[in-house]
Amino acid sequence: MYREHFGSRLAMKAGFGLPLAVFVVLILALVGVAVNRLMDSSQQNYSQQVAGARAWLAAVSGSQVVMVDTLATTPCQCVNATRTISFAVDGLQNCQAVVTCNSFVVDTETFCDLVSTSSCDGGNGSRTLEARVR
Repeated sequence: MYREHFGSRLAMKAGFGLPLAVFVVLILALVGVAVNRLMDSSQQNYSQQVAGARAWLAAVSGSQVVMVDTLATTPCQCVNATRTISFAVDGLQNCQAVVTCNSFVVDTETFCDLVSTSSCDGGNGSRTLEARVR
């Protein structure tokens, strides 16, 4: 009697391992998908940060190139109203800066406004920098 009762209890529990294994595999798969999406998101954010930093450096470099010509005379003078600068140096490849210069006079003093707008990697990163010199 004991064997018959014990044997029937084992027969009732025999199919419990398979659903448990499927459940564990499903949970691990969902965790794997979530980690994968998180990694993709962080890689995309990192690449956007790099493109933005490169664009900021291109905007600063473009304004400095034009500022040399602008400040070569006293008072400052906008030599070219708009100038496009394409960079070929390491770190700024595929970056371009468009710098506009406008001069104006206030109380007999001449000021020059420089606006440098840059873009890198086909527009993935862009920045605008404004500077006023006299």
